[in-house]
Amino acid sequence: MGLTLYWEQKLDAADLVSFFDDNRDAWTIAARDALQYARDRFPDNSTIRRDDVAQFLIPVIEVNEDFKNHLDSNRLTQKYWAKHFSDLIIDRVWDEIVAQGIQQ
Repeated sequence: MGLTLYWEQKLDAADLVSFFDDNRDAWTIAARDALQYARDRFPDNSTIRRDDVAQFLIPVIEVNEDFKNHLDSNRLTQKYWAKHFSDLIIDRVWDEIVAQGIQQ
């Protein structure tokens, strides 16, 4: 489904946009790895979509200590933050990770 303006605003209000910006390199690597994981396991010549990558990125986000600490320190207890944060990451780095030689 991807990042909507509503969720971008909610993520910004929760300081998760700046959290992403402060750790952009690490999140780019995580997204690139998730894309490669999908590419390696999907049938040959499959089109890998953003939501395909998100399903592999979300578990990485959920167990990331810095992410969990950010949620805790901002009293963000809802489970949906990892899903929407993954949408933010993918929205911000998609063109870059696809351009790094990984076929779409």
